[in-house]
Amino acid sequence: MIIARSHIILATLTLPLVAIACGGGSSESTASPASSPGTVDRISATATADHLKRDGQLQFLETRSANDSLDVFSLTSIAIEHMQRARETGDVSELTLAESALKKSLEIRTNDNYEGVALLAAVSVTKHDFARGLDLAQQAIPQKPKEAYAYGALGDADMGLGRYDDADVAFEKVVTIQPDLSAFGRRALLFTVRGRLDEAEKSWRDAISRSEGDGVAEHAAWAYSQLANLEFAEGKIDDAGADYQRSLDIFPGYVHALAGIGRVAASKQDWPTAIDYYTRAINRIPLPEYVIALGDVYAASGDQTRAQQQFALIAAIEQLYAANGVNLDLQIGLYNADHDRDVASTVERAKNAYAVQPSVQAADVLAWVEFKSGDVPAAREAIDHALATGIQDPLVLFHAGMIYKVAHDNARAKQLLETVEQKSPRFSVLYASTAKQALDDLNAHAAAN
Repeated sequence: MIIARSHIILATLTLPLVAIACGGGSSESTASPASSPGTVDRISATATADHLKRDGQLQFLETRSANDSLDVFSLTSIAIEHMQRARETGDVSELTLAESALKKSLEIRTNDNYEGVALLAAVSVTKHDFARGLDLAQQAIPQKPKEAYAYGALGDADMGLGRYDDADVAFEKVVTIQPDLSAFGRRALLFTVRGRLDEAEKSWRDAISRSEGDGVAEHAAWAYSQLANLEFAEGKIDDAGADYQRSLDIFPGYVHALAGIGRVAASKQDWPTAIDYYTRAINRIPLPEYVIALGDVYAASGDQTRAQQQFALIAAIEQLYAANGVNLDLQIGLYNADHDRDVASTVERAKNAYAVQPSVQAADVLAWVEFKSGDVPAAREAIDHALATGIQDPLVLFHAGMIYKVAHDNARAKQLLETVEQKSPRFSVLYASTAKQALDDLNAHAAAN
């Protein structure tokens, strides 16, 4: 089966939602040592040869499809290649190309086209159209109920919609049918949302072990970068740096590994290294979360001019994503709240996003936007929804701690901020010092009373 051969993994929830506020802390050396120049040259040469080969294959498929108006196989293969390129580069226009090929496939074969429907479900979820992805996955599954792919897309859609119990059922089905890198990666994401971090780490390591020999370097690179994201959130900064570097060694130029190394450097206040790696990442593809992170690093380093130059790019990037059908409401909502931009109008946008996709991420963004707008009761209600799964992400806990502090629930605020300080004190360039000061204030108030 075409889909089974591709082993495409849908990083639908982690990649666009990489923490926009990156770490800050003491000045130490950054991640593990890079590979030797000779090793990097050999790996880069191999990657270039592979890319040229894939270009030739894609051109062949496009020619064959153009010459045969009923060639569904080629259209499906074209879509898979564009989806993989979107994963590798973050270029959202690749998703549009994939969607176009799949729509043509479904026009040719309306019925009994499992690959077309299942892949289109995956594209929809990647574009954050979770309701459409859910509907398409549910259409695909009865066509081939013993195939794993559509169950994966179904679970991804459930995750985006905050239906975590349903996602659990779907992902267990995937693990049972096809226990591969994709299956264990999805399970890791669900464990993370539920705060089961030891199980999440084990699942990422299981995913990595299953990536060996699958023939697609980006798969292992993705899994290592996701493991590193988890380690960073747990405060294991050096472990995260080492795994970001492993990701980069496996897949040179990988945008998420480059940005991850920048994130680790920023957490140690190594501004030149952070700027270098974030710049290298956005020079490959200007993903909004990394453009914002670079702006925050420039601001933290005292270079407000360059910071504003990065922030000025966000509107154009959002337009590009919108033109390709990708919804950035949550990312832009968090950015606006963090930087006190258009907060009043952002409240309605965040409310609408939460109504459509009531996930932990949407609840957290809504809570922070409401907090910044001054509506503390609404912020508290939203953050309670975000915390309900047991999530332990330090940014979410920080948001909750600040909201509870202003709501005068000092005991709960202290508990949350102590967790952040004990486990991940360098979680954010923007907010690490704010979290510490807020906890100090709470401790001083408790001592005085």
